[in-house]
Parts: sequence; C-alpha cells; structure tokens
Amino acid sequence: MCKIFKMNPLFTFSFLLMLSLGYWGCGKPPSNSVQVSIPSLVWPLPPENPRIQYLYSIAKPEDISISLSFFEKAVGFLAGKKSSRQMVRPFGTCFSRSEILYVTDPGIGVIHQFDMKNQRYNQISKYGKKRLASPIGVIMDESGLLYVSDSVLRKVFVFGSKGEPLREIGERNRFSRPTGMAIHPSLKRLYVTDTMAQSIQIFDLEGNFIFSFGKRGNGEGEFNFPTSLAIDQNGNLYVNDSLNFRVQVFTPEGKFLSVFGKHGDGRGEFSSPKGMALDREGHIYVADAIFDSVQIFNKKGELLLYFGEAGQGPGEFWMPTSIFIDQANRIFVADSYNQRIQVFKFLGGT
Repeated sequence: MCKIFKMNPLFTFSFLLMLSLGYWGCGKPPSNSVQVSIPSLVWPLPPENPRIQYLYSIAKPEDISISLSFFEKAVGFLAGKKSSRQMVRPFGTCFSRSEILYVTDPGIGVIHQFDMKNQRYNQISKYGKKRLASPIGVIMDESGLLYVSDSVLRKVFVFGSKGEPLREIGERNRFSRPTGMAIHPSLKRLYVTDTMAQSIQIFDLEGNFIFSFGKRGNGEGEFNFPTSLAIDQNGNLYVNDSLNFRVQVFTPEGKFLSVFGKHGDGRGEFSSPKGMALDREGHIYVADAIFDSVQIFNKKGELLLYFGEAGQGPGEFWMPTSIFIDQANRIFVADSYNQRIQVFKFLGGT
C-alpha cells in the first residue's frame, strides 16, 4: 500500500522556484569565464619594449564572474523580468583600495558597483529619497567616502562606505553643471569642474566652499568648457580645457603654471579631449573621444605614446570619456558607446 505524503505549500513553492532557477544541479552552473589577459596586445608593438598592456573588459557583472544571487534570481522570476545589469553609457570610473569598481552611468541614472573581491554587484540609484538624474564624476577620498557629481541635479553627493547618504555639496545653486572632480589628499580639498560656469570650485571635504577660479576665454587661467581634473604627486592641478583643446596646470591655489596641447588631428594634438589621469610615474593620460584613443604625455607636454583606435574589439574605443589609474598602475577607461570599461596596465619604463 502506497503512502501519500502531503507537502507544505510554502515548501512546494520554494522547491519549484529553486528547480526553475537551476539549483540542485538542474540548471547551468555559475559563470567562471573571467576574461584573461592577452599578452600579445601591447603598445608599442615589438620589437619596441611594451609599455601598455590590455587586460580585460567589463560590460556587465558576468564578465568578471559575478552572477546573480539567489535573491536577485527569485525577484526576477516572480516579477517575470531580468534585472538590468548591463552598462548603457558608462562615463566616470573609480577603483577603490578594497577592489570595488564604481562606474557612473548617466544613460540610466545609476552608479554600477562591481565588488571584485567579494564577487558582488550593486547599483546606487538614489541619494536618500532623491533619485540620481545624471551622475558624471566619481571619486573616493582616503577615508573611503564616495563623491558623485550629478550634472542635472547640480550637486555633489557624498556617500558612506556602505552607500548611505552623508551630505550634499552645492548649496543655493552653487553649481551650473558639475562634472570632473579631484581630491587633494594633504590639503583635504575637493576640486570640482563647473563646466557651464567655465570655472573650478574648491571646497573642504565637509562641503564648505573655499574659493573658485577661472572664466570664459582662451588665455592663461581661462577656460572653454573644462571637464576632467587630476592632481599630481606635487599637488599641482591639471585641468582638461576641452574646447580650448589643451591641458592647463595650476598650483593648488589656482595660480597658472603651464599649458600643453592644441587643436588638430596630428599626434599630440586634440579634437575632443575628455578623460584625464596620471600614473604613479607622473605621466599624463588624455582620452580623446573623436580620435578614439588615449595619448600619454610627460610633464613637459611632450607626447610619449598613444594607444587605441576606433572599433569594438579589445583595445579599440568608441567615444572614450574618462580614465582612472589605481596604485598598481591599472588603467580603467570608460569606453562609453561600446558600453564597457576596458582595463589596461602601465608596465613601467620611460
């Protein structure tokens, strides 16, 4: 005589849900397809000594083996749709010492958060109850606080180490269009590009306004839609003066020091300079969205090397917008219209 077992309805639902999501060996295993290095993809080409090496690209969490959690799969199953984790228009990048990659995405108004150490993915889409509109710049200070500029909301938002809202910078419509940012570690200052106001605004890390400098023009200390910023090891400030097609260098107090670059389509010239960063040896990297390449200069403004070309393959770009270089000289380039971040490495040498 067969015995009939009655199953708890909640257990039955859980069992069917797990079965449908591929648990207990019935579905596809988690992806382990971490993109490996391509040693042959280097710049310059042999027989020259390589200086820049392509490592990998990230368009979505699965590209670095971050799969959906059980909870995310369950929510997607119940809602009848998949969670959107694909980058739409990556713009700003920042890589923390705890191995978290932050990418602003004004295309969908979020900050992608790739935790490479703990294999987790998250999105920051709000500051408290306020939804982000157009996050552009992203940077982290030495204490681990995250600063995000929103060009539409005209604010810089500061988040804690767990993503909690801490404070807003930009009271009483201080900004017209905040974009690029840089932090001076010893002076504990935040430098913010106000692109539409043609100026650089300076705050302490608590958000108190200190001073600003710059106006519209093409003379020394004047700007034409400045964008990204960088600070070297001596504390000097580099400003990407985009529509003047040049990089200007200032002291921390805004005193003009030098300038390099001009409009043109030759090597060492600019057409649409966007992102900018410095490596540990002081080389200056400038991404050009029209040339689809990254040019590398020394402190005298002399071109040393460039890498990249138009395309969709490894080491190729379509409208690169920003660059971030970490302590290990890994170079993170926001390849905006290819909807991905490409990662390279500076191998050293002059």
